Amino acid sequence: MTPAAEFGELPHQATGIFKPFTVNVPEQQLQNLQALLKLCPITPETYENSLADSHLGIRRDWILEAVNSWKTTFDWRRREDYINSFPAYTSQIVDDDGHSYTMHLAALFSKKVDAIPIVMIHGWPGSFLEFLPIFDLLREKYTPESLPYHVVVPSLPGYTFSSPPPADKNFQLQDAARLINKLGLSLGFSNGYVVQGGDVGSRVARIIAVEHDACRGM
Repeated sequence: MTPAAEFGELPHQATGIFKPFTVNVPEQQLQNLQALLKLCPITPETYENSLADSHLGIRRDWILEAVNSWKTTFDWRRREDYINSFPAYTSQIVDDDGHSYTMHLAALFSKKVDAIPIVMIHGWPGSFLEFLPIFDLLREKYTPESLPYHVVVPSLPGYTFSSPPPADKNFQLQDAARLINKLGLSLGFSNGYVVQGGDVGSRVARIIAVEHDACRGM
C-alpha cells in the first residue's frame, strides 16, 4: 500500500463526495518554464541588490543562483512524486448563494474513532505545500490506527488547485471561512474540529472560530 493510500481513508462519518487528486503538470508547461527562465533578464548589480542583509530587497546573486537551479538541477517530477505521496482530494462545495467551488485538500486521516479533526490553513503567499513537512513527521511517528488526529489542509479559493472566487462578487475572508467550514462538515466534522492558520490563514481561522459552531477551538 502506498503512503498516500495508507492515510487516505476518509473518516467514516464523511458525507461529501471526494475525488482522489494527483498532481500532474503537463510536460508542455515545464518546457514553457524552461523557455522563460532562459529568456529571463536579470537586473544589473546595484548597491541595493548587493547588500549582505538584503534589507533593501532581494540580492542579485540569490536571483542568479535561483534561476540557475531551476534551469539545471531542480527536478519537478521528483517533487511531484513527493507531493503525491500524501493523500489529496477535491470536492465540490456549494455556497449559500448557489455558487459551486472545487475545493482541494491534502490530508492525513486517522482510523481512530476519537481522532481530533484539525484544519490547518495556509497564508499568502503560500499553499498547502507548507504543511507537508508536518505530514512527514506525523506519518513517520504514527500509523493510521494510532494517529490521534485527522489533519486536513485545504487550499484557499484561488490557490493552487481550488477554483478561483467568482468574478461577479466581492469575495471576502468570511466567504473563504464559510467554504472551509462547509468542507469540514462534509468530512463529517459536525461534532467539532480545531482550526489553525498562519498569515491570512490566521484571519480566516479566527472568522471560522467566531462564526461557525462546529469549530471548537483555534
